[in-house]
Amino acid sequence: MDELFELEEKLVDEIPVSQKQKRRLLFSMDIVVNVLIIVILVYTVRTFFISPFQVFGPSMCDTLNYISDTCQHEFGEYLIVNKAIYQNFFGFRYRLPKRGDIIVFKPPHSDSEFYIKRIIGEPGEEVEIKKGKVIIYNEENPDGFEIPETYLNPSNKDQTSLFSSAAKKFKVTEGHFFTMGDNRRESTDSRTCFLPPLSKKCQTVEDYLLPAERIEGKALVILWPFSKIRVLSNPNYALAAQ
Repeated sequence: MDELFELEEKLVDEIPVSQKQKRRLLFSMDIVVNVLIIVILVYTVRTFFISPFQVFGPSMCDTLNYISDTCQHEFGEYLIVNKAIYQNFFGFRYRLPKRGDIIVFKPPHSDSEFYIKRIIGEPGEEVEIKKGKVIIYNEENPDGFEIPETYLNPSNKDQTSLFSSAAKKFKVTEGHFFTMGDNRRESTDSRTCFLPPLSKKCQTVEDYLLPAERIEGKALVILWPFSKIRVLSNPNYALAAQ
């Protein structure tokens, strides 16, 4: 009888322990599931919708990285990149990249670097740099029109140079874009094949161009510094093109 009582006491003691283990297991599983959901949501949002980006260097000054009345040569402003705007979701796309968009992209020569520049030339157009100004030729304007670059600071206004490029006109082929930084004096962009000016790596016409598939998204809004919070709007080129 004593042995039977001892066995019953053991069984009674084991029941609560088993329930506690189940509760702990369920609690642990709940945490794991919630963490996985958060990770998947963050990955989805950053991959397809929006992503943070920190601007480096003065190539887009004064539009970007102009802090305390100085063009920053290191990391500076934080902004949000709209990655969904150019995405093709099951045959639907909000819109294609266009002139004036400030875009974040991977340069053709690197998959680990990110550049931020402004789209100047669209597919099917020809871009000419003449006497420090930018002229666009397209079907609507076969004689060309000068784009009014009101976003350029006084030291860059009408001072767009070709650096060491032998080309003066750039034919933008289908699926490509011609880009430049707003700080024309200190920007590595389409004019130099996205490499330092003295590298002389430009061999073909398409070396100067940015393939559309390299574009990560459109710069949307500045979030930091707080004194610089603003939405990045596109310039109006319409009147000049008429």
